[in-house]
Amino acid sequence: MGSTKLRGRALSEALWGYAMIGPTILLLVIFSYVALGASLGISFTDWHVLLPPHWVGLTNYINIFQDPLFLKGLWNTARYVLMSIPIGQSLALILALILNTNIRFRNFFRLVYFLPVLTMPVAIAVVWKWIYNPAFGPIAIFLQTVGLKPIIWLTNVKMAMWSIVFISVWAGIGYNMVIMLAGLQNIPREYYEAAEVDGASSLAKIFNITLPLLTPTLFFTLITSFINGLQMFDMVYVLTQGGPIDSTRTIVFQVYEDGVKSLYAGTSSAEAWVLFIIIMVITLVQFRIQRKWVYYE
Repeated sequence: MGSTKLRGRALSEALWGYAMIGPTILLLVIFSYVALGASLGISFTDWHVLLPPHWVGLTNYINIFQDPLFLKGLWNTARYVLMSIPIGQSLALILALILNTNIRFRNFFRLVYFLPVLTMPVAIAVVWKWIYNPAFGPIAIFLQTVGLKPIIWLTNVKMAMWSIVFISVWAGIGYNMVIMLAGLQNIPREYYEAAEVDGASSLAKIFNITLPLLTPTLFFTLITSFINGLQMFDMVYVLTQGGPIDSTRTIVFQVYEDGVKSLYAGTSSAEAWVLFIIIMVITLVQFRIQRKWVYYE
């Protein structure tokens, strides 16, 4: 009799648990998986939002790879990733190594470098657009004060992408720094003490102890940086609108242009799925490489 009551009570608690998480799971399925499947189906149609859709098969995928703007966005996205990730990863690691020592005001510097991560990217872009302004921005005023000509940051083909890369690295460096800092603090102190007994230099300890034991953390920050970089949109939208001469147009900005501004849902869905496949392939390749270079304790 007692076991029957216990089973009934366990079943009742389980049902209540499922009832509590049910709405969340339902919303997740509807707005994630159903939406994902719907976008895949839409990518095979020629659908202007104001007109009925009709099936065209792989035509959208063929057309976007013949579209100079999409190919330009693909190239610019690759350029942005290859420019921003090495710089961001390197600076984040250097900062983490410095802030892992007993320097003065260590906690203050950690907070200062992490603050941009807590700020909305659009707000950051708006502020930096003012800073970059060649007429009345702080940089322009300073250059004029010392007798130099203002630099055209955002409307110069050669400077625009670098300007966005600089802001992105500055805004995101704190996140990677904190992750790396956590990884550094998980490395047992005994390894360094043993190296000191053997007379190892600080540089030798970094290359022979710190970096090998930090590789799982470095791999995580690399994966997240790649995914975020391939989805770059906010900075481009606020700062340059893809210009000048499409030199900062990215894939996500192209998806926005075709899907939101021009209302061609089929084309934009196909472009979004191409981006999804690219992210998935790069992630799988990185996980494959991980088995060879990531050291696990």
